[in-house]
Amino acid sequence: MPNASRSRRFPRLRQLLALATDNWPARGYLAVFAASVPAAYLLPESGYAAGHLLLTAPLSAVAMVLPFGPGTEGGGAAEVLATAFWAGWLLLSALVNAAVLGALAHGVRDHRAARA
Repeated sequence: MPNASRSRRFPRLRQLLALATDNWPARGYLAVFAASVPAAYLLPESGYAAGHLLLTAPLSAVAMVLPFGPGTEGGGAAEVLATAFWAGWLLLSALVNAAVLGALAHGVRDHRAARA
């Protein structure tokens, strides 16, 4: 019974996650994003350094104008908190983009089914 109450509590989050993971285009996008993040940190001198930022645009561009983030002055706990915020924002941006891609895939599939 607790699972039923949880699903009623966050229906929109459940719909967003379903759109972001229940079709191949969205899954492929998430796989490319997941591969770009380690490449950016393991190979910082390569062309992949900003790959995860470009993959999560336009939503990730909003966080770029914030006056804090990885590499800003302050160090210590402030830098850790800013890095955690940035990582969370990138993940949210990727999930929103995957959900949009999933919604487009569902729309194309439904349109093709209606024409047939």
